[in-house]
Amino acid sequence: MSLLSHRKPNDASEQEDAPPRKLAFVLGGGGPRGALQVGALRALLEADIHPDMIVGTSIGAINGAYLARFGFSQEGIERLIEVWSDAARGDFAPGDFARAMIRALLPGVGKRGYLDQARAFYARHGITPELRFRDLAGPELYIVAADVQHHRPVIFGENPDDPVLDGMLASAAIPPWLPPMEFEHGVMVDGGAVSHVPIEPALRHGATEIIALDLFYPLPPEKPIQGFLALMDQIFTTMESRHIELEMQLARMQGVPVHRWRLRYHQRIAFWDLSQTHNLIHAGYEAAKTYLAEMAAAREEAQEEQPAPSWLDQLAGLWATVWRNRRR
Repeated sequence: MSLLSHRKPNDASEQEDAPPRKLAFVLGGGGPRGALQVGALRALLEADIHPDMIVGTSIGAINGAYLARFGFSQEGIERLIEVWSDAARGDFAPGDFARAMIRALLPGVGKRGYLDQARAFYARHGITPELRFRDLAGPELYIVAADVQHHRPVIFGENPDDPVLDGMLASAAIPPWLPPMEFEHGVMVDGGAVSHVPIEPALRHGATEIIALDLFYPLPPEKPIQGFLALMDQIFTTMESRHIELEMQLARMQGVPVHRWRLRYHQRIAFWDLSQTHNLIHAGYEAAKTYLAEMAAAREEAQEEQPAPSWLDQLAGLWATVWRNRRR
């Protein structure tokens, strides 16, 4: 299936016969590399490819929330770039892992400092605590978080009364930088723990075609795996890779095409490093342009390989049109 299947029907008869379509943009997690998604989204907008639904995890949830808040439009993309630019200029995240760990472990060292800072930052940019999913003007939005109290994924947005900001903070809660979000129905941490590239949640909500902006980039270890932290890093990488493979397989079993765009950057970036934001936006834009060109070439090739309809097929189509008109 090509993205042309999501164009608007040409006439009433085509609209009547066409099955319901729902194109989903799936935005995976990846910390500062989420700026790659911003560039890719700009390329998709320029190509006039618009989502019916956005599903995001972690930084993908934040990107998706702003597009749902301001619309998948030139204004929406510009507002999202402004959010990233302001975050890169300010002290949005702890400067390093050690500082964040000290805040998390030592009593009396402002455990909620960065959480309150994040709330204030998002509110300044248009996502206030009062904003509910029902208030969003853009595409349908779902945000994935992990409930570690009940060992399950949680989808914010299924209840239209959910606060958007709660979903964003829960989906991106990565201790020790941001503490778990405690609610009456569970304790939430980063959605990547249950769905790093949330294809399955998009399927659950009716996606018939998916563009997945995947930031997962499992570089091979630079040296032999030694020590507990290095081993745990590789274990988590293996788990994430397996999650993605299983969700891709689920989409194939349901006959839903997934265009997995693996957005890459040429160097490693620490979780707290936003200094490469504008370079990442440009890299994501260029990568998406390449993917779009490849998809267009594949579509043209598939159309050329289709045999011309026989006179019998043409006659059947003509009679079907006549019959529809008579019924009206």
